[in-house]
Amino acid sequence: PSQEEMQKKISELEDQLQKSEKADTIKVSEMIGAYQNYAERFPSDSLSPKYLYKAGGMATGFNRGEQALEIYQKIIQKYPASDLTAESMFMKAFVYENVLKNLGKASDSYKEFISKYPNHELIDDATASLKFLGKTPEEMVKEFEKMNADSAASETK
Repeated sequence: PSQEEMQKKISELEDQLQKSEKADTIKVSEMIGAYQNYAERFPSDSLSPKYLYKAGGMATGFNRGEQALEIYQKIIQKYPASDLTAESMFMKAFVYENVLKNLGKASDSYKEFISKYPNHELIDDATASLKFLGKTPEEMVKEFEKMNADSAASETK
């Protein structure tokens, strides 16, 4: 199929997925495949990193951690100048933490993101994720309460 035909097919699949009431894993697989096929066929097209990023997001959302990591890594390697490269690096850390539950790799990935993109809009998210990595919600609440108490105490001085 031509580039235009592939774009049309992707648009149709996106519309079908948006209109469906429940998640259809077969359609999701088809959508991810369509995004990846387009990027394989037209690697220099500006839509390719965008389609790959969407594929990574879908894979993440459907708990396909290994697939998501492969896709995000492809963006990082093939499209280093893309504005989606930083987000892909952040999402790699997110997938390690929340989908694959590999806290060691999540920590390494968040640190890599922080070091490479210290001024990125996701820096606060990455820093917070790293700070609370592996903590239970109860531990996080206690830490927030302590931070608030410390802040209030320093304001009254």
